[in-house]
Amino acid sequence: MNITITPESEWLSSNRMSASDVDNDSLSDMDAKPPVHPVPQMQGAFEESMMETLNESEDPEPQDRMSNADSVSRRKMLLEQDEYERTVAGRWKQRPGEQFHPLWKLVAQISFGMHLLQQGVAKSDEEVIKILQNHVDDIDGFLERTTEDFDLAQGDIDERIRYLKLPLEHGSVFDTMLNDRNFRTAIVEGNEKIEHIIDRTAAAMNDALKDVQKGLDATRELAKYLTRLDKQWDERTEEHDSVYLAMIGNTEGWTRAFLTLQSKGTALRRALVQLGGIVAEMQKRASAARQRNL
Repeated sequence: MNITITPESEWLSSNRMSASDVDNDSLSDMDAKPPVHPVPQMQGAFEESMMETLNESEDPEPQDRMSNADSVSRRKMLLEQDEYERTVAGRWKQRPGEQFHPLWKLVAQISFGMHLLQQGVAKSDEEVIKILQNHVDDIDGFLERTTEDFDLAQGDIDERIRYLKLPLEHGSVFDTMLNDRNFRTAIVEGNEKIEHIIDRTAAAMNDALKDVQKGLDATRELAKYLTRLDKQWDERTEEHDSVYLAMIGNTEGWTRAFLTLQSKGTALRRALVQLGGIVAEMQKRASAARQRNL
């Protein structure tokens, strides 16, 4: 069984243990007392995810139409929707009424799955490992999706910076052109559109960075748990050892990926500030030209 971070990992439709994935006896005891999670910090997230599993088995949620949308489609929707909503975040946004972020709940299930293997209480190690693989693919999918969104946004903003810097590099010529009312109007209207793009990009970036921080915090807790687990899991089978080592590799890879996304966010924020400064300068020159031609 190979649990690794792969850029080609497919976005899977399930990010939680289904009712059939969990020990039936455990499910019957959920209302009385939820299972104790091996990581106390994840107990609440684990309980919430289990209750969601039970509720969804009775009333399945409709497929999120943005789940399989590519980065271009997601950005198009982000920029064109009438009011900003986290629609493009798909199932990774924390919904109203939820106390815990989806990434925390996912990592809580991963650590619980490792706990089942270590304790030797799973009815089927094969099923647990299969579930772990699905959850690993889900986190890979989040990282891949978020990286695509950041890279596309960065490329878009960088291109606009290059394009709009040109007039300001020839200020006197630009000021003369602004004396033409039609040209001035076109510049002002264009700047309004760019300000809209800046605002929407910044809003989506800030929300995505909140997700990234949640994922990073959860992954660090998972890494701590795996370190403790290593000391408690003396007699591992060859298969269990492969799973454990692969999960260690995953947590290391995820940590690097989350930190990289934070760096991408910092770079994107700088670019947005730069683009905003260029727009402000063009607006200032357009206003001055309007005053000259009253």
